[in-house]
Amino acid sequence: MVLSPPDLDDVRDGPLTLFALATDPARLDVWLEEHRQLHPGTDLKAAAAFFLGSLAYEITKLFAQQVLNRGEDTWPLADTVHLRLGWATWHEDGGSGRTLTYRVEFADPIPSRSGQPSCGLLKHCERLVFALHDRSTLPTSALWRIVTDSVAAACLDTGKMRNCPAAGMALAREMLSIPGWPFFNRQWGFFEITATRPDGRPVCEWFRARGGCCRYYTVAGGEYCTTCVLRDAESRNARLRDWLATRPEAGCPAPGLAKADTVDDAA
Repeated sequence: MVLSPPDLDDVRDGPLTLFALATDPARLDVWLEEHRQLHPGTDLKAAAAFFLGSLAYEITKLFAQQVLNRGEDTWPLADTVHLRLGWATWHEDGGSGRTLTYRVEFADPIPSRSGQPSCGLLKHCERLVFALHDRSTLPTSALWRIVTDSVAAACLDTGKMRNCPAAGMALAREMLSIPGWPFFNRQWGFFEITATRPDGRPVCEWFRARGGCCRYYTVAGGEYCTTCVLRDAESRNARLRDWLATRPEAGCPAPGLAKADTVDDAA
């Protein structure tokens, strides 16, 4: 069994398939209500955005690992992917907390269908996109942009874990750059930021540019994410440059060399 992420502390629902979730309005409402607990003032549109973005990221990350680590470029059959919803405890830099997340389960070896990766992505997300539109009224075009952003981030992050962001970016472009497909848009992409450390050392990173908005700015105390499509590029780049310059494990020692890239601040 291929799993992501680790065990949940408090399982709220599952296991169930994406199809079962997308075709059961009452159950989908339970998942949306759990996402409304993430931030005060989260409405149904924001909950749908948080849910779809996070889930698309987790599913794509497992697929990207299969492609980049094992050379297997087939999507698992939709009815073999099972989900659990729950709360998990995180630990980082001496701190800890609880967050809502998912346990995604693929059979191993993965029962799969060969063909264009974009087809697998579409089959996994299409029913859920329309179901979330029905429950939240968030336009399907906005929901597909959220899928695109999450897929791009998952591919880039997987490439970074292999110290090869170029491979992750190439996989994302293969999946998302087909005109006429629902996840195609001209706003998403990748860009590189170079900064100077306090000791004068230049560092650089690759980041994902969003084509959509996760609606975090609509919750109490929220704002535009650093890479939000609604934030201007000058502000975005300045924030990332400041973060990169001060982050202890910041990226490559100089532009043009192999890059050890990091995760964008907003998945």
